Amino acid sequence: MNLFLLNFSSLPEEITRIASISSWIMIIAALFLWITFVLFGIIAKRYEIVLRKKTEWQFIIIAPSGILIYAVLQLISVLQGNLKMPINFGRIAYLLFCFSGILSLLGAFRFRRVISPKRGGFR
Repeated sequence: MNLFLLNFSSLPEEITRIASISSWIMIIAALFLWITFVLFGIIAKRYEIVLRKKTEWQFIIIAPSGILIYAVLQLISVLQGNLKMPINFGRIAYLLFCFSGILSLLGAFRFRRVISPKRGGFR
């Protein structure tokens, strides 16, 4: 298993510094993306209250959970001193990230359908 792990100590300092910075940027970006979808869900909840139409805001808030799990797994890997996630961690993290992205997109389309005006005006 250690064959697939690149440890920071086995590489030149410049490469490990760049890899460390990119890993931290990836973690921060994933957290911002997750926060964005949670805020999007809160906005959908407010639309549901105002328009009295079901927006399924709970789905919009829960769907990006895989992005948060991805960020946590990446953070664990970085804190352990690894340049990349272990193969098993990586597969799980990327699958969760992809699945969560698809679910978030689905939630956004559902919300769009609710707030889009129907042809012929409002009824």
